[in-house]
Order: sequence, then C-alpha cells, then structure tokens
Amino acid sequence: MMYRLRLCAKRALTAALVPAILLISCVAAIAAERQPVPAHVNALYRISFTALGDIGYFRFKSDVNGEAYTLSGEAKIDTAIFDYDGKMTSAGTVPAARARPAAYEFRFKQQALFGKKKAKSLGIAFDPDGVNKVTWVPPEEPWKKVVPVTPAHLKSVLDPLSGVMALSLGNLAKPCEQRLPIYDGKQRFDVVFAPSGKPPETKGDHVCQVHLVPISGHKKGEGAAAVVNGNIELVLRPVPKANVIIPFKVTVPTIIGSAVLTSEQVDITMPDQQRIALRR
Repeated sequence: MMYRLRLCAKRALTAALVPAILLISCVAAIAAERQPVPAHVNALYRISFTALGDIGYFRFKSDVNGEAYTLSGEAKIDTAIFDYDGKMTSAGTVPAARARPAAYEFRFKQQALFGKKKAKSLGIAFDPDGVNKVTWVPPEEPWKKVVPVTPAHLKSVLDPLSGVMALSLGNLAKPCEQRLPIYDGKQRFDVVFAPSGKPPETKGDHVCQVHLVPISGHKKGEGAAAVVNGNIELVLRPVPKANVIIPFKVTVPTIIGSAVLTSEQVDITMPDQQRIALRR
C-alpha cells in the first residue's frame, strides 16, 4: 500500500508540475498596450505540495531588447519520492504585435523512488509558419494509440516559454480571458483562461480558472488529466509601475493533494533602468 501511494504521489507531482510551471512561464508579464515593458525580469517561485511542504523552486528570467526576447526557466524538486531538475530557454521576436518563437530548448533529469534515472533534452526550431523541426536526445519512443499530431496542429503555435510574449500583447483589463496554442515537443494543447468568479484575497488581484484542452499527441485518460482533480487556479497581481501583471500564485489540485507555486520575489528593471522589487 505504501509503495502504491508513493508511486501515485510521484505521478501526481509530475503531472502537477508541468501545468503549474507552464502557467508561471506563460503569464510572467502581461503588458499594458503601448506602454514600456520591463527590459529584465528575474522571478523566484517556491513550490509546495500537500503533506510534503516546501519541495523546491522555479526561477524565471526574461530579457527584451526592441522586438527580440530571450527567456529562461529552471525548476528544482527534491523529495523522498521524486527528484527533478529541469532547464528551459526560448528566443524569438514580436513583430507586428505577434509573438514569434525561433528556438526552444528543454533539458531535464528526474529520479523516482524505485525507478531508474531519466535524462532527456528537447530542441524545437520554428519558421514563420510554425514548428519546423523537433529533436529529442535520446530519441523519443513514439507513444502508441495517441491522437496524431498533424502539420496543421503545429502552425502558429507557441513553445511553453513563449506564451509570455503572446500574453504580453493581451488585454490588460481582462487578463483572465485568453487562449494560448502550445506545443511542448510531444503534445499539442490549448491553455484556456477564464474569470473564476472567486473574490481575490488581496484587492486588485485577478483570479483565473485555467483549463488545459488537449488537441493531439496525448493518450486518453493519461498525463495531467488523469490526476488533476478540479480547476487549476491562477492569481495575477498588477504591478502598475512596471505596466505588467505578474502571476502571484498557481494552485494545481490533484487526486492526492495540491501543488502550489507562490511568488517569493520578483525583480524588474525597466528600459530607463528604474528598478522595482517585489517580496513575499
């Protein structure tokens, strides 16, 4: 029984980690229209899980120079049942008010209790139409009985980190009304935001309900959908001086508890070198 519980916990942690980190990455800066946006953002989030307490962190960085952007993220999980170390980078441009990724890289190592160590890297190259090339090292074994990913599914999509640039062009007044087309190298899905109707704990915050809509590349009944239990909640906090809204908290309920990412600190540098520091 304990062994099965630990395996279930490991599966739940893995499934919850992906959407939580994705949401932090995708909403790191929602910019007001035609206002100067941060040149640099350095944000740190703490990760906790029910009954396990503080289990790790996620760090996000962004740099914007004219129309060009570079983004990076790093996640670290350390528990008795599961260890995870992941790093990702993305680069692209925003011509004509549209996020256009050029390259995305993702590397991770993980070790589960009673399981083998696993290490992989992913590279996605984009052209103006969408995904041009996907490279896994070592090569990924194709999943059986999945919804096929077609060329049409890979047009005008975003990598997980480039969602930040897409949402930076969104509606500041209604940040919870968004839909992002995401491709992570294996699965194609939409991230759909909607107002939750729940009053915020802090005045001025926006509380969003988030749903991951599978398009292709997934197995029915497996992945995050198999353990996420209820609605993912995202709390956004405005930073008027920086013309942005930052994700303050992400809660992913699973069948055995909730994974929570909470902002620990955010350091923002504006184009005129003005600095803004937020602390928990």
